[in-house]
Amino acid sequence: MQKLLLLWVAVFLTVPALGHGGVSREILKQLFPEAENFVNRRKVLTPQQISKVERDSGDSVQKADINLEVFVAVAKDSETGKMKSLGGALMIDAAVSAGTVDMVIAYNLDGSVKKVIVMDESTDQSLNSDGFLGQFEGKGLMDGWDPETDFSLTNNSVDSRSLIKAVYRGLHLFLAFLS
Repeated sequence: MQKLLLLWVAVFLTVPALGHGGVSREILKQLFPEAENFVNRRKVLTPQQISKVERDSGDSVQKADINLEVFVAVAKDSETGKMKSLGGALMIDAAVSAGTVDMVIAYNLDGSVKKVIVMDESTDQSLNSDGFLGQFEGKGLMDGWDPETDFSLTNNSVDSRSLIKAVYRGLHLFLAFLS
């Protein structure tokens, strides 16, 4: 029985993470370099979860958000030797003046932002800068998310606000995934 369980875990943990929007393993490794593997998990949000995310984030849940796809980063625990979850990454769309920007955002298990990567190279480069995106790292629910007071906006302030709003919506989506 134990061998069967170990085989199941090995197969389960080797599922390739290539789903939504072409999130490659290379991108996921940039977000979670310490991860040994990634497990693609899907969760269909209930109407109650959708309402809560919209109420708490102040942003509308997108159609693609309802069938939530999260790439769970896993690694071996150095103390126990067992596999453990490190956090998760999901793709979020932000409406900007030129259309839509795809971002992949990593969240720690405590709900804080680990890292944000903007996937669209055609995006205003100030929105893709380490200076702007680095402001999200470590931010959680208890931190300020007001674009006017808690962030340094780029010269493209309208699109900066849109990205901030989308990352915050993503945080609430990730917490809905965990619940």
